[in-house]
Amino acid sequence: MKYIIQNSNSTYDRDIDTIINGRKNEIFSFFNSEEINLPFNVYIYDSIEDLVSGIRERGFKNDPDYMCACHKDEDNSLNFFEPKDNPNDNEWSKNEYSNVVFHELVHGIQYTLFGTTPEWLNEGIAKYLDGTYSKGIKWLLENYINNNPIPNQFEIENEFGMHEYDSYDYAYLMVSFLIETMGKDNFLLLLKNKEQIESIKTNLLIKSIDYYNMKYKLNNFKED
Repeated sequence: MKYIIQNSNSTYDRDIDTIINGRKNEIFSFFNSEEINLPFNVYIYDSIEDLVSGIRERGFKNDPDYMCACHKDEDNSLNFFEPKDNPNDNEWSKNEYSNVVFHELVHGIQYTLFGTTPEWLNEGIAKYLDGTYSKGIKWLLENYINNNPIPNQFEIENEFGMHEYDSYDYAYLMVSFLIETMGKDNFLLLLKNKEQIESIKTNLLIKSIDYYNMKYKLNNFKED
């Protein structure tokens, strides 16, 4: 890996390096892969504003203003900013941000092993691994998904993150459903088969919600 750091006096690359080297084995283990050298360029910007503007200056024009980190398939780069040592309540702490680093590392390793795959699949896998949904799927259904209209499949596939609802919730649910019903080995084979991904995604969100509502004996969800 090569680090490109906006602030030459920063030592935050050491923190990121510790996270990457301390947790990369979790990701390789999930993907049933031996560890390989990581080919990333890791960009570290001074602030979240510098991250957004820096990404755009590098030619990536469509990233949202709220972006706090990203992996870019186009140059296989990991992109972060350095949180403050004493953040206010509305800012990322370095402890909180460590999970963001791990999340983006999942994307980077997945891309290195499997190439480009759909965003909903990428984000679902990263959320499956990063611990965001530690309260479980039943909690997610009861406290969010079953209390709101279900987005249509087109939006999840083609407009990820562009709507008021949290697209990550649905991506996590679909990936969880696939892993649970296919088995992880078959799921990993799916990542290598673009045609199968296209066929399996048909009505996948509805199927996932129905499956877990039945599993947990919940039936109060709403459809558009």
